[in-house]
Amino acid sequence: MKLLYLTFQENSVLYAGVIKKIKGQSAAFAKLGFNVTYSLWSGNFFHFYGANPGTVPISAEHGVMNRFYEIAIEHLEHHSYDILYVRLDRIDFGVIRLFQHARTAGIQKIIVEIPNYPYLDTYRNSYRFVKNKAKRAAFALKVNLRALEDQLAGPKLRGLCDAVILYGDHTDSFYGVKAMNATNGINCDALPAVPWPKSGPVIQIIGVAGTLWWQAYDRVLRGMQQYYQENKNPQFDFHFTLVGGDAKEMPEFRKLVTNLKLQDRVEMPGFQTGKNLQAYYNRSDVGISTIGCFRRGITRCSSLKAREYAAVGLPFLYAYDDESLPGDVAWALRVPNNDTPIDMEQLAQFVLACRSDPRTVMQEREFSEMTYDWTAILHDFLEFAGFEFPPLMNQR
Repeated sequence: MKLLYLTFQENSVLYAGVIKKIKGQSAAFAKLGFNVTYSLWSGNFFHFYGANPGTVPISAEHGVMNRFYEIAIEHLEHHSYDILYVRLDRIDFGVIRLFQHARTAGIQKIIVEIPNYPYLDTYRNSYRFVKNKAKRAAFALKVNLRALEDQLAGPKLRGLCDAVILYGDHTDSFYGVKAMNATNGINCDALPAVPWPKSGPVIQIIGVAGTLWWQAYDRVLRGMQQYYQENKNPQFDFHFTLVGGDAKEMPEFRKLVTNLKLQDRVEMPGFQTGKNLQAYYNRSDVGISTIGCFRRGITRCSSLKAREYAAVGLPFLYAYDDESLPGDVAWALRVPNNDTPIDMEQLAQFVLACRSDPRTVMQEREFSEMTYDWTAILHDFLEFAGFEFPPLMNQR
């Protein structure tokens, strides 16, 4: 059985977490018995990896996305697949044309994955971050036209798409197509556990992200500043490390660090991967998952970073509903989903409690292995879409 995992994702360090997810999903599809091909793009080339590798030049005479759709259609004309699994940020008429060609090419099942749902309001409001007034007006017009196209093209998914997998707020239907509310997974085998227990007066906090505004790490900075304002003889020494950070957002983040007089307590080493990233995990006491869902108008999230924290056995903070995460676990602290500064005293007591019982992080790691395995998650996705595994295929 052959599966094409079609993504229009840029292969960039800014999106390291997403790339890791795509590769992890592709490996899991292979474990389930599929011959897998997946796609990414970088520079001026669109790449296919896996069973049917290839590289195609990108020429954007009529728009980059239109060219991506053309490349995908051409690939389907020359290679046969049983399942098309597509990761999309939104719907447009190019998607509809692609799916029509896929059906003509004999694809049995078409499954769409939407990584952030709902997305239209967030997309419509994205123009507000453009500072130049003239550019902001032009960008606002463009995003609103694209949002309108989404609403016009979306209903045409019925009859073309078998199922939609959504990460975010709960719904049973997406433009008339049955929807499954999903949780993100991870490849735990690729992530060694952090050393534990830890001790000492310094509490090391880590946040790992590309885009910053909806991670809301500024809440941690403002919490630190408030803690030191209110405690002239502080009991705790907080240090925050930001790994990653979009270059467009970093000047404002650095400015906030300076304005809050936290230069000696905040480290910004940039993007890190592999052993370098693991070294930062090893020295950390607590990770910060997404604490800014309110900025996107959502309450539910399936954070990839929280899964990674859990896989390495690092306690973490979060501020959203996650069906996969029990509310009473000792290794995850939920904070309000609003703009208030993080209560650093509460964070410190959380860290001390985790430090006092090494079994806590062992339980976290075990939970991750049982709950966030991609193979089991994707098996459920395919069954939901109506795919019947042949007896000889590896179903788990």
